[in-house]
Amino acid sequence: MAVRLGRPLADDEAPRVEALIEDVSAFIVEYCTGAWDRDNPPALFGAVAAAEVIRGLSVTPGVLMEKTGELEVQFGASAGVLGLSQPAKDALSRYRRRVGTITTTRT
Repeated sequence: MAVRLGRPLADDEAPRVEALIEDVSAFIVEYCTGAWDRDNPPALFGAVAAAEVIRGLSVTPGVLMEKTGELEVQFGASAGVLGLSQPAKDALSRYRRRVGTITTTRT
C-alpha cells in the first residue's frame, strides 16, 4: 500500500488501512456477482481496492464537507467510504452477472 500511496504508512494509519482493505474487498466481492475464480481473483480487483483505500484515506473521519475558499468545514455523525465509487463500479462492471430477456415465438 505504501508504494501506491507514494509514502510510508504512519504507525497509527496501519489499522485504518487494514480495515479499509477488508471493507473494500467485501464491497468488491459483493458487487462482482459474475463468474471469476474466488481463489485467484483478477488483478484488477487489487488495483481497484488500492484506489478505493486511497480514496478512503483522503476522507477525514467525521468531516462531511471541506471547502478551501473561505475555509469552511462541516462535521457530522458519520462520513467516509460507504461503498464503491462510480469509477470503481465502472472498472468492475465486466465481472457482474448480466441480466437480460429472451424473446421466443411459437410457430
